[in-house]
Amino acid sequence: MRTIRHIFLFIVAIFIAQGVFSQNVSVKASIDSTLILIGKQSHLTFEVAQPKNVNVLFPVITDTLINGVDVVARTKPDTTDLGHGRIQVRQVYTITSFDTALYYIPPYDFINGKDTFKTTPLGFKVLTYSIDTTRQSIFDIKHIIMPPFDWIHLWEIVFLILLILLLLILGGYYLWKRVLKKPIPFIKVPERILSPYEAAIEALNEISHKKIWQQGREKEYYTQLTDALRNYIEGRFNIPALEMTSSDLLDETKYFQKEYPAAYDSLKKVLQVSDLVKFAKWHPMPDENELSLNLCYLFVNQTKEEEVVPPENAPVLSGEKQTDNHQSDKSN
Repeated sequence: MRTIRHIFLFIVAIFIAQGVFSQNVSVKASIDSTLILIGKQSHLTFEVAQPKNVNVLFPVITDTLINGVDVVARTKPDTTDLGHGRIQVRQVYTITSFDTALYYIPPYDFINGKDTFKTTPLGFKVLTYSIDTTRQSIFDIKHIIMPPFDWIHLWEIVFLILLILLLLILGGYYLWKRVLKKPIPFIKVPERILSPYEAAIEALNEISHKKIWQQGREKEYYTQLTDALRNYIEGRFNIPALEMTSSDLLDETKYFQKEYPAAYDSLKKVLQVSDLVKFAKWHPMPDENELSLNLCYLFVNQTKEEEVVPPENAPVLSGEKQTDNHQSDKSN
């Protein structure tokens, strides 16, 4: 009888302990700003206070918090010791939105065995940029003014063209007479492979020469800029940048902050402006477009691989000396 009684008391104690643990768990959700501008970021924080020996499951949140609200980044759960056998687990989500609206964040479930704890609902509003139309004037397009026709300049050009043609004919005849009759050996020039730095500079120079942002093609312009940077990062640092989102790429290159702090800031600014242009349909000012191009040049130049040039009076290795001596003995 005593054994049955002890087992019964043990089972009752377990249920009482579970009830005490479930009552000692508290969850909290908060947002650092209820008003943000379109494209700006805010932080959603989850905090759970619990006993150390209790396992509370956090909700699973993907790249989209709710419809219209994207998750840019998330931190790992951070645990703080509160004393008296209790801890606090904290996790922060960085969120943003590119649509102006009032958003409602529903309660989220935190599960501890059979018990479920819900956070309080939250809300925030996304505002757009205000434009003062009273300070901006609209001007009509001026008519094209044609300069007077210069006949003297035309005849100078005609005479110069005829002179060049005559010189080309005489030079071609001399070349055919003296040089082309001799057989010329065919020498195949090996194709030169551009380094990641050279390819990036060549791409940026072509973008700078076209100036397509002046034609209202900002989205195509920033796509070309970010493609040039991603190709360079992929070739220079062996990072699959073309397959990453902007936030993933910034996380992957976060170690640049120590080695190339200015270059990392330039990359971050260009990616942020590019996302606003491509996804939020934002139209930057002309000087901002040129600034983004200059930031790309700065990033490539500061992170390029330095060439190692051996000194002129470098010592000869012992193996090379032995090879030279062996060759001289064979010749003797």
